[in-house]
Amino acid sequence: MFSHEYQLLREALLEARLRAGVTQRGLAERLGKSHSHVARIENGQRRVDTLEFYRIARSIGVAPVQLFEAVSRKLEEAERAAEVQPGVQPGVQPAA
Repeated sequence: MFSHEYQLLREALLEARLRAGVTQRGLAERLGKSHSHVARIENGQRRVDTLEFYRIARSIGVAPVQLFEAVSRKLEEAERAAEVQPGVQPGVQPAA
């Protein structure tokens, strides 16, 4: 549903939640949202805006800047990998 870059953001959110030992239900309770709200974010069915990103980070006990740095690292790695593959634009997934 969303770009490859957005998939990397979702992966970073999921990894941070798992490292923090917080379940989807636990995160949902901390955010005051439903379990399905968190599941839709992690499954790529719902986008996260900046304020929600901030609240998610704080709710799992991670500094928002630290979580954004994790996202940035993932994006930079994807860009470097794309540079190695001729004809592939950074952030664009090659056709299978």
